This record gives sequence, structure tokens and C-alpha cells, in this order.
Amino acid sequence: MKQKSVFVVLAALLIFTLGAAMAQDQEKLTKDQWQQEITKYTTMRNDLSAKAKTLGQDVTGLNAQSTQLDADYQKCMDALYALVGSDASKAEAYRSEIESAENKANELSRLSDADLVARSGDVDALAATVKGLWENKLSLIPEFWDRLTALNEKVKSLQATLGNQVKVYTVGTWAKNRDCLWNISKKKDIYDNAWLWPKIWEGNRDQIKDPDVIHQGQKLKIPQGTELNAEEKAAAKKYYAGKSAK
Repeated sequence: MKQKSVFVVLAALLIFTLGAAMAQDQEKLTKDQWQQEITKYTTMRNDLSAKAKTLGQDVTGLNAQSTQLDADYQKCMDALYALVGSDASKAEAYRSEIESAENKANELSRLSDADLVARSGDVDALAATVKGLWENKLSLIPEFWDRLTALNEKVKSLQATLGNQVKVYTVGTWAKNRDCLWNISKKKDIYDNAWLWPKIWEGNRDQIKDPDVIHQGQKLKIPQGTELNAEEKAAAKKYYAGKSAK
């Protein structure tokens, strides 16, 4: 009905404006001419009012149709969720999980290559998250399938970037290779600087809990850089403080 009111107001303004203009020139119009003008603009007003009424009816009908379509859509979605043993509330929670993973992927994608290397553990964690999301039967729903497919591509892109930036070192034995983070770090083809060992620790937190303990066969990512970043310095400081307290 809002459209109808607008048309009526516009028609009234039009008639008022033209009427005022005609009043100024009424000396130039005959009585018959004046009556013809009034009749013409009255007809225009009535026509606009009729159109406004028709539009109002159309809007009411479209609103009802939209409401029905929304209801039909929800029924279809409920049927789809039921097919995979789920429901709307679980789908909403799943949707939130995907959105969180998408946000993480977007955040990592904005990092420089060097910063991404420092957060390679986050890339691994994201890949594991996406894998877990695929294992949910809700992934078969087209909406989720498309979003997860796009997420897969982002993860692959991040992993490809890391693959081009990160060297991998396979841990040998202590008896033969004397491998520890300190000794690995001072190898000429690694950092040639033993004091940079925290870089390896921070870059492999997913598999190194205690920097004094590494195992034969572990494949350690070797982050790029010739200096410790803030996180690596903080990790080293905490490590040495713990050693001093013992």
C-alpha cells in the first residue's frame, strides 16, 4: 500500500503545481479551456490511483508467493538433511564450521610467503579440519559440497606455496648423525647457525612438543630466514628459562 500512497501524493502534487500555474494564466484561458484542463488532470489522477491500486495488489500477491516459496524451499532442505541423517540445526552448526575454516584460509592466503612458512602448522591444521568436514555426510548437500571444494583449492594453493618455500629435513639417529635441533640448525645446508634451532621447533610444533626430543624418521620443515622472529625468540626465552629453573 506504500506504493499507492506515493502515487496519490505525486498525482496531488502534479495537479496542485499545474493548477497554480494555470491560475496565473487563467486570464488567458476561456471557461471551456479551463474545464478541459481540469478534466484532463483529474483523469490523470484517477489513472494513477488505479495503477497504484493494481501495484498494491501485485505486491501483496508477490509477498504471498515469496512466503510460499520460502516454505517450499525449507521443506526441500529439511528433506535433503533427512536423507543424510541430519537436520536444520546440525546443518547450521556445520555451516558455521565451514565459515570458520574459510576465514582461516583467507587469513593465511593474505600472509607473505615468509610469514606463511612460520605458520605452516596452521596450514596443516586447516587441511586436517577440511578433511574432517568432508567426512560429515552433510558435505553431500550441494551448498556445502561447493564451499568445501573451494576450500580444498585454497588449502592446496597454500600447501603448494609452502612446498616451494620450505625445505624438509629427515631426522637421522643420534648415534650416527648426532641429530638434535641444535646440530641440525648448525648444518651448512640448513642455517649454518646453531642458535637458530627455535625456528625449526616453532615450524614443527605439530610434531615436536619438547625441543630436546626428536625421533628418527621425522620430517622436519625448515622455515626460511636468517633471524628469529618474535614468536621464535619468545619460545627460546621460555625454553631457557625453564632450563634455568631446574
